[in-house]
Amino acid sequence: MKKKVIVTGSGPAGLAAAYNAALHGAKVTLLEQMPRFGMKLLASGGGKCNVTNSLELEDFALRFGRNWRFLLPALRTFHGRELLDFFELHGVKLVKKDGFHYFPASSSSASILEMWLNELKRLKVELKTGVCVKELVIEDNAVKAVRSSDSEYSCDAVILACGGKSYPALGGRGKGYQLAGQAGHSVTKLFPAMTGVKCREEWVKECSGISLDDCTAYIDLKGDRKNIQRGELLFTRNGFSAFAILDIAGRVAELLSQGTSVPLVIDFAPHISHEQWMEKFSNWRQTQGKKLVSTLLSEYFPRRLAENLLDDCDCQACQFPAKATASLLTNIKEHTFELTGTESWDKAMVTMGGVALKNIDPDTLQSTITKGVFFAGELLDVTGPCGGYNITWALASGMCAGIAASEIL
Repeated sequence: MKKKVIVTGSGPAGLAAAYNAALHGAKVTLLEQMPRFGMKLLASGGGKCNVTNSLELEDFALRFGRNWRFLLPALRTFHGRELLDFFELHGVKLVKKDGFHYFPASSSSASILEMWLNELKRLKVELKTGVCVKELVIEDNAVKAVRSSDSEYSCDAVILACGGKSYPALGGRGKGYQLAGQAGHSVTKLFPAMTGVKCREEWVKECSGISLDDCTAYIDLKGDRKNIQRGELLFTRNGFSAFAILDIAGRVAELLSQGTSVPLVIDFAPHISHEQWMEKFSNWRQTQGKKLVSTLLSEYFPRRLAENLLDDCDCQACQFPAKATASLLTNIKEHTFELTGTESWDKAMVTMGGVALKNIDPDTLQSTITKGVFFAGELLDVTGPCGGYNITWALASGMCAGIAASEIL
């Protein structure tokens, strides 16, 4: 007899799980609480969907930090060439547009979602929207059914691919943690990740909307100083966002929850060394001494930022004192900000933390506490950086859980 498998959630993990369970002979029902399927997937990467990147398997897994070994069994089955070939076979070519990140050739996440839904329909997966699973029916340490507010769905296995708490408007409401708890699993502390950070310095508000193409940022605490992020930096009303910030936001939230003061150091021009700046300052004095330093600095930074980097010490270049020069150099290359928080869950792309891994079999992603309960994607305590890591993990874990659920004895 065909195994009956329920999949909760239609993000990348849920879609992949439903596909692979059905492909391997299970009778699959996919339940989505939102009115449409794949809403978070559609929004991924600004609608362009960075699916994966070109790192080799172990280097890829290592970017997830302390839990990296847990990922290996799932990634071995759906990563790198296997992933690229799968998408191309199903009509979605992925292209490496910047030498590292893979996107659909269409530059649209809609082509990814359409492919999955077409495959699920071909495999006769029952697709239901507007269904929020509220309870697992468990008897003799095995799942027997799931309940929504108005229905009960019997099953041999359930794959929890509900996502985390990020982007609640797109479905991230944290319901999966309650379901995991019903199956006996604990959940780690949860923090909004891949989001903006807030700082105490008031002048940052004056620069809101300014974007710099190339900056570096790191948390100036022992153990965090080596985690230097580089990329675009966006000034916001409260602090900073964009690629130089996103990958450290979860760590910021964690540290602040512990009562730790969090200093953030930003280099606003990592492509220009300390020595090169000193040469520029000297040249300004000698050849453009009548010009205001703010005017000269505005050749490198937007005017509002240039003026704030000067600490209200603007004058003609020929009169710019040595102490102010040293301060300006520090403000450009090693500007320290006191962080006070992160943006809310509404703006977080990913959840840091999740269902603890200790009672989950990494080879099948099945619970070792309650038979027939499987996990996939963001719901687990697995968080990678920006760059296709989390979507690849979602897809690989979904494929892994899907086949294991279809074969449950």
